[in-house]
Amino acid sequence: MQLPVAFAGRRWLEIALDYRCNLRCLGCHACHDTGERLASNEVVTLLRSGRARGIQGLWLGGGEPTLREDLLSLVKLARELGYSPVTIQTNGMRLAYPSYRAALIRAGVTEVRFNVKSHRAEVHDRLSGGEACHALLLQALDGFRGTGVHVAADVLLTRSTAPELAGTISFFAARGVESFTLWLLSAADAPREQSEEHLAVAAEVPRIAELVPHLSAARAEADRLGVELTSLHTPPCTLPPELRGLFAPSAALSLVVVGPDRRPFALEASSFEGGAYVEECSRCAERSRCGGPRADYVRLFGGGEFVRLDGAPR
Repeated sequence: MQLPVAFAGRRWLEIALDYRCNLRCLGCHACHDTGERLASNEVVTLLRSGRARGIQGLWLGGGEPTLREDLLSLVKLARELGYSPVTIQTNGMRLAYPSYRAALIRAGVTEVRFNVKSHRAEVHDRLSGGEACHALLLQALDGFRGTGVHVAADVLLTRSTAPELAGTISFFAARGVESFTLWLLSAADAPREQSEEHLAVAAEVPRIAELVPHLSAARAEADRLGVELTSLHTPPCTLPPELRGLFAPSAALSLVVVGPDRRPFALEASSFEGGAYVEECSRCAERSRCGGPRADYVRLFGGGEFVRLDGAPR
């Protein structure tokens, strides 16, 4: 399949190869595999098409991309085509095995983004829905030291994990993580409203107002350690002025996503990135760059936290 001309000039191409996964993380139902797959030849066509459209960076995810038998060959081809960076988003379990990790490095991966829940093993494993996955994650991290591969962490913010966020950053920075991106747990992907599973996820979604002191402590720790920290899904109007620089609007990534359903879309068009603007948003100075709150968040907590920032037209 060819990438539409409308996405020419985007900086990143993200390909979700399929939705198989070896974990069952809280709030994630990508792993409820529908059987849809992007075949190897389809991915190859997408890679060539992306480069023809001027896209430089590649992000391979899923599901869990390391379950794909063709991952190494796809990474190698991507580098041959001129993609850089080439990023893998992973839970890290298979990368604990030295032979596979070495093969991925030889293929040319330039960045690995690990899905992180907590520095505490029991919390990480519980929220990941697997046993010993924290231990395997640490083995993978140790194996990337000195390889030249950029190591990043995508940290899930929940009510259980937010109070220890600064400790999580300290713990993983000491193990080679160079940058951290905070992802707010979403209840949008949980099954039908008021089901037991939906209620369990919703109970772990934190109010952004509750996160502010933890974000402040995390920012101080990241600055102390010299690591990068950004936050998704926390619009600037919900943060005090000194923390607004943490917010990373999805549109700024200039990323186009293609999943197993073969329908390309801009990242900022995803309901997981926002789009549920409230009345105050229309008069806000940040309206042009901010995606607004997510619909599932507004359903849970209302829109009272989202207010017009100073400088907006009255």
